[in-house]
Amino acid sequence: MTAKIKRLITNKQIRQLHAIYRKNRLGVDQKKDLILNLTDGRTDSTKDLSYSEAVYLCGFLNGRNGVSEKPITAGEREIKRRRSGALKRMQLLGIETTSWHNINTFCCDKRIMGKPFYDLTPEELLQLIKKLEIIINKRIGVKNE
Repeated sequence: MTAKIKRLITNKQIRQLHAIYRKNRLGVDQKKDLILNLTDGRTDSTKDLSYSEAVYLCGFLNGRNGVSEKPITAGEREIKRRRSGALKRMQLLGIETTSWHNINTFCCDKRIMGKPFYDLTPEELLQLIKKLEIIINKRIGVKNE
């Protein structure tokens, strides 16, 4: 039985991370919390990170990986969650969700929402999810009969 050995962080990466910590003015507690979250509580030290964790952390702290400068609010998080739920259900219906044109064409149908996806309010997104669930359940009911 062979165990997978994780590649260790390099000295160069340690220096890079410490430079990034200084640039972002992260305190010791902030740095430890960040590392604890990244490693799911395994460690709070830069030296104990794996190579891939260090690469991810460098990218995260430099603003890559889709991380925005400002934190998202609870309302924005809720809209994001509802949009994601609606898109997931559209995929189940066979709608190509990689194209905004397809998504908006579907949503603009008067029987669905009557307006583009990006103009939907959080309440309208909930209505859309309910309508999509009904359509999905009807299709499943037809298949089972």
